[in-house]
Amino acid sequence: MQYIISTIGKAKNSDEDIITHKYLKRIKNVELKQFEVKNNSPEKKRDKEALKLINATPKNGKLILLDEKGENLSSNDLAKIILNWRNNNITNINFAIGGAFGNSEKIKKTADIVIAFGQLTWPHQMVKMMIAEQIYRIETIIQGHPYHK
Repeated sequence: MQYIISTIGKAKNSDEDIITHKYLKRIKNVELKQFEVKNNSPEKKRDKEALKLINATPKNGKLILLDEKGENLSSNDLAKIILNWRNNNITNINFAIGGAFGNSEKIKKTADIVIAFGQLTWPHQMVKMMIAEQIYRIETIIQGHPYHK
């Protein structure tokens, strides 16, 4: 399985990035894609961001959108979904993190699943770090590794 974490926003060298890269090193097949979109209109900006995130998903892939209004899943539930996709020859999963103005309806409708990390709003750098950890956790659940207790 190839994982992609696609994000909107400027790359920053932050403490969160150090932790994100710690988990990315543990995952064999993961790619980080970062996009910047400039536009004065929040609506147009969201639409352009949506296209970049959607297009970052390969043809034989699934798009999981991170959105504060998404479904709250357990790590085990998400691992079961991903294992099911893997067993059905899905080869790529793109975890998409939208920009500061949120996500457009287009990407919400296009996404295979829309998930949230609770109802709280999180900084994008932290979401990137948390999804990197969750991908690692999912892989350990699937492999039966004791990391997830």
